[in-house]
Amino acid sequence: MAGYKGHIAGAVACCGAYVLGASLLPGEVLEQTGGLFSDWQFVAGLFVVSMLFGLWPDIDTNSKGQDIFFGAGFLLDIILIWQGYIEAAAYLGLLAMTPIIGKHRGWTHSKIAMFLVPLPIVIVSFLYRDAIVPTTLMIYGAALVGYFSHLLLDGKIIKSLAIKSRY
Repeated sequence: MAGYKGHIAGAVACCGAYVLGASLLPGEVLEQTGGLFSDWQFVAGLFVVSMLFGLWPDIDTNSKGQDIFFGAGFLLDIILIWQGYIEAAAYLGLLAMTPIIGKHRGWTHSKIAMFLVPLPIVIVSFLYRDAIVPTTLMIYGAALVGYFSHLLLDGKIIKSLAIKSRY
């Protein structure tokens, strides 16, 4: 089981593979992204999202990841309120409370949570129609690989594969 530094490193490595793989997609697929990979700020943002979601499963316990994630969530909530996105701020606040439902290494360390927890990125984007679809999907993908890296380092992915390979 990795500590928070290990989870950050794992998320960075997985996000690096994700960005590299996505940048090698065929030209016609990359045209839809509108040159997002040439914008270093967007790529840096993908790494930040990936690192946050690499730490997220451990926010159900007192940890460095909890401090970082709730600090970032608090700042994001203030920005949303300041920009007038009160409904989005309310949803963020509601979602931030979900880790207390359950025990440590419970539902936050499940493969289904890996897909569902980052899903509000897509839902909120479509509700407000402020984001371009490829941009939203790239951000969701970065969150997904960050979460995946956490489960991988905690042995939740390999363990499942080993059990399946016996049958």
